[in-house]
Amino acid sequence: MKILVVCSDFPYPADHGGRVDTWGRIKVLAELGWTIHLVVCGKQMPTPSDMQVVYRYVEDIKLCERRSKLVDLLYMVPMQVQSRNELRYVNIDEDYDYVLLEGDYVYPILKNPLIKHANAILRVHNDEAVYFKALARSTPNRIHKLYYHMESSKFSILQKKMLKKVDKYLFISNKEFVNFQTLHPTTKSLFLPPPVTKETFLKSSFESKHVVFIGSLFMPNNREAIQWYLEHIHPSMLKEPEYKFIVAGNSRKQSLSWLDGYDMTNVIVHDTPESLDDIYQQGYLFVNPMQNGAGVKLKTIEAIQNGLPVISTSIGCEGTGLVDNEHIMVADSPEEFYLRIKLLFDHPPRARTLLESSQRFIRTHYDHKEVLNRYINSLHPSYHMKQVL
Repeated sequence: MKILVVCSDFPYPADHGGRVDTWGRIKVLAELGWTIHLVVCGKQMPTPSDMQVVYRYVEDIKLCERRSKLVDLLYMVPMQVQSRNELRYVNIDEDYDYVLLEGDYVYPILKNPLIKHANAILRVHNDEAVYFKALARSTPNRIHKLYYHMESSKFSILQKKMLKKVDKYLFISNKEFVNFQTLHPTTKSLFLPPPVTKETFLKSSFESKHVVFIGSLFMPNNREAIQWYLEHIHPSMLKEPEYKFIVAGNSRKQSLSWLDGYDMTNVIVHDTPESLDDIYQQGYLFVNPMQNGAGVKLKTIEAIQNGLPVISTSIGCEGTGLVDNEHIMVADSPEEFYLRIKLLFDHPPRARTLLESSQRFIRTHYDHKEVLNRYINSLHPSYHMKQVL
C-alpha cells in the first residue's frame, strides 16, 4: 500500500504537538509496511540532517514554499491555507492508495488535478474555527485578535467545503470526534489517539520540587497559561522549600517580554532547548493551566509518558479521556489548582499512584498502530496490512 502524506510543517524534529503527532504516525505507517511519500509546504526548510532522519521512513520527499502575503487576508479562504497554495501545483507523479492530509492548512492539495478525492483522509488536529476563536480570546493584541477572528470565520466556511471533498476523518480529540459524528453520521470518521512516542515510560523520582510547563512559547494560549500560573499560583508556591517553576519551549526567537512584570523568583525559562529529557527527569509534576484552546493538548500526554503526574485545567485535558482524580487532577480556580499541587507535594505516594494510573490508561487506550490498522482495513477490507517492524 502506498500513501502520500501532506504536511503544513516538516514533521521532524518532533519538538511541538503537531509534529509529535505527525512524526509518530509516519513511523507507525512505516512499521505497518506502507510505502510513504511526503509533501511539505512550510515556512522553514529542513536541514539536510533532518531530511536524512525522515528518509529512514519515507521513500520520497517533495518540498514547496509557503508564501505569505498581506493580500492573502483578502481571500475567502484562511490565510494559513492561502499561503500554501503552491500545493495545487506540486507534481504528483504517482498513484496512491490514500492521501493523508495533516490538517486543514493543506486543503489546496485537494485542488491539485492529480489527486483523487475519493482516497483523501483528513487528520483533524484541531477544530480550527474553534481554535482560532480561542486564540483571539488569549491574545491582548487587538490586531492579532482581529486576525484570529477572521481566520476562525473563514475556517468555518472551509470546513463545509471540505465535507464535499473528504468523507474520511481521523480526530485527535475524542470530544471533537463525538461532536462531528453526531452532525455527520455518514462520514467514515474515527477517534485516533496521538501516537505513544516512548517504548518505555519514565517515572519521576519525586525528589525535587520542580513544577514543569513545556509548550511553544510563541503561542498566545500557552503564554496566557503561563501568565495565569505566575499571577495566581506561583506567589503561593514560593512558600514551599526548594520549589521552582520550570518553563521550556520554542520561542521562534520572539521576545519573552510578555513575562515582564511577574515575580520571576525561582522561575527558570529554557528558551528553545535542544533536549527536554533533563527537564522532565528533574520534575516533580507537570501543570497545564491553559485557559483557551481546542483539540487535544499533547503536552499533557507527553508529560505523562515522560514520568510526570499532571494537574490541569478542564481545557488542558479536554479530549484526552483522562479522568479527574483517577488519571489526572483537574482544577479551574486558582485556589483549587494550588491545593492540588500542594496535595501532590505533600504526598509523594499519591503523586506516584496518579502517574501510574495515567500511564496504564495511555498504554491501553492510545494504541495508535492498532486503531489505524483497523481503520484502514475497514476502508479497504480486501487488503490486510502486514506489520514489518
